[in-house]
Parts: sequence; structure tokens; C-alpha cells
Amino acid sequence: MPDLTLLSVYLVGGRRKVNMKPRFPLLCSCVLLTAALTAPASTPAPCTCTPGTPTAASNTWDFKGEANTIFQDIETDARSIRAQADRLESYQRGPELSWASHADHLNVIRDDVNDMGKKLCRLEVIRGALAPWQQGEVDRIAGIVPLLANETEDAILFGGEHQQVLWLPVYQKDTSSLYENSNKLAQSVNEAVKYAGVSKDYHTLRHEMGTSGGF
Repeated sequence: MPDLTLLSVYLVGGRRKVNMKPRFPLLCSCVLLTAALTAPASTPAPCTCTPGTPTAASNTWDFKGEANTIFQDIETDARSIRAQADRLESYQRGPELSWASHADHLNVIRDDVNDMGKKLCRLEVIRGALAPWQQGEVDRIAGIVPLLANETEDAILFGGEHQQVLWLPVYQKDTSSLYENSNKLAQSVNEAVKYAGVSKDYHTLRHEMGTSGGF
């Protein structure tokens, strides 16, 4: 049976009490928008969404370029979640499949959501140094990632406790929502990635025309 440990990135103060509806607020929400900006550490640290101490590298670090790279990574995660959720939805047409088959996909989704949570923490920390359109994309990501975390957690908990009735609407709703929200996120971030690419090409072209005595 795959390890279906709860979504630790979204736990605040330990596990919630029994029988409470799973909701996992992002640790970075609403508290780091005016935080000091720092260049990333050379070795990854556990995600706490807490800014570090500014260094000399912080003055020259390309935060906008870093954000665009993170957007690409989040798009990859969102596409992965969408693919896994699509398989889960297809399993509704074959209710004879075991819980283990569902758990394999939920395990992948859980890891992808946790990965997005860590990346979102970084985006929240550097948000103040980003372009307005990038800040808007960060806000859109921050609005969807917690939904994916809740839906994944709900599906894991329900499936683990009701392994013989995965055809029930409550479970199907979670898998459908996972697909819809991951698709929404993938499309939104894809647009941001494409805009970043066009913008980079535009500025590169302007620079080349300027140095070559263009218009």
C-alpha cells in the first residue's frame, strides 16, 4: 500500500483534531507580502515561508527571472495532478478496482501539491520584487493550491476509510474538483509562462536593435 501520509506542508501546529473537516491554510498566506527579500539559500531548507536575512546577493538577484522559473515548475506539477485526477475519474467507470489503485495516484498528487506549496512559499517571500503581472499570478496560484490540498486530503481520508464504496458521489466530487482546479491552474500558469517568454524576447530584441543602431 502506498504511503498516504497527510499533506504536511499545509499542517499548522500539528495534525488537526479528529472529526474536523480537513482544511490546511498555507503557512505563507497574508504574512510575507512586505517581507525582506533574500536570494535563495545554497542548500534547500524546510519550507516555513519565512524570509531569511538579506545578503549582498539580494541586491543583484533576478527575482523576476526566478519567479518565471517557478511558474514553469508549478505548471509541471499542475499538469501532473490533472493527469492523475483524470485517471482517478476514469476509475469511477470500473468500481471493481481496488483502493490501492486509487492510492497510487493520490500519492503522486499529494507529492505534487506539497511541491507546489513549497514553491508558493518562495513566491510569497519574493512577491514584493516582482512585476505587477507576476504578483497577480502569484495571487491566483495562492487561491488554487489550498483547494488542491483540501481536495487531496479529503480524497485520501474518505478513500482510506471507505475503500469498498469509492463510487459514492462524495469521493467522485473530490476527484472531479482535483481535475478542474489543476486544469485551471495549469492553464493560468501556462499563460504566465508564455507571457514571460514573449516579454523576454521583446526586451532582447530591443536591446539588440539599440546596440546595433536600430530604430
